[in-house]
Amino acid sequence: MAKPTRKRRQPTQKPFIVGVANDLSEYASVRVFAESASDAEDTISEMLHRGGLTILEFERGDDREGPYTCDVREEESDDQVEITIRDGQVIQPKPQAFKLQCPHCEYDGKEPSEHGGTFRLLSDTTIWREIVRVRPAKKGQPQTLIVEGLSDKYDEDPEKNDRLECRACLKEFHLPKDLPVDYI
Repeated sequence: MAKPTRKRRQPTQKPFIVGVANDLSEYASVRVFAESASDAEDTISEMLHRGGLTILEFERGDDREGPYTCDVREEESDDQVEITIRDGQVIQPKPQAFKLQCPHCEYDGKEPSEHGGTFRLLSDTTIWREIVRVRPAKKGQPQTLIVEGLSDKYDEDPEKNDRLECRACLKEFHLPKDLPVDYI
């Protein structure tokens, strides 16, 4: 009679979010399926060392040189990531239809909110003002930078950090990077 064979139990992998910094001014989030947070971070560190994550698009952050891993945590339901890694390989995402709905309060914009409107597209822009002078400190008042009140926008500097604002709860959420925006 043959001996029964025991099945080896496969380790359970779960999703972790690993923060990757390009430098202290650019960050990206990567979903990694791994057995533990340290395994997830090690996977990304190895891929960065090999140059395997050149496809990442980074968002503004700090100014150190990189890329390097900067944090790791368990995935939450509303996390948005740039790429997903499974078994050390980048998984190409399946295109999904975008639904305009707030992940915080589930407002869908079908009716105007009490704050007016439905949703807004927010972007960071660089503005500049002329420096007039530095006023010296005197009688209990600190030294003060005197700046022209009118400002102007750098036209050659692109808008950054596009995101959506829900006009119902006034919270912001990510605009999917693969969703084109057409200005009318």
